[in-house]
Amino acid sequence: MHINERGAHTSVIEQARDLLKEIKKLGVVVSPGKIEVIQRARTKTAKFKKINDELLEMVVTVASSKQTFKVFSDHQETFLLSLTKNKKLEGWNFGYKDTEDK
Repeated sequence: MHINERGAHTSVIEQARDLLKEIKKLGVVVSPGKIEVIQRARTKTAKFKKINDELLEMVVTVASSKQTFKVFSDHQETFLLSLTKNKKLEGWNFGYKDTEDK
């Protein structure tokens, strides 16, 4: 899957497609980053880290791949809440870390 939102990278790991489709429905802009090979993951995980009030870093880990995304949203709390309650994303584990957390 290729997305042409922001940034130079356009490839997206296959298992993240459903997640990205749901994010796009929320009107949020996503920029894909590099893809890494990892040892086999048992769950589908999306971890979010707050960079600033308009930017989140999202690390998606699935099967044997990990990809980092930049997520641009002015309404981060609403966006994250919508994802965690989305029935189409059951089976995904979501995590969040604020940059001010230690």
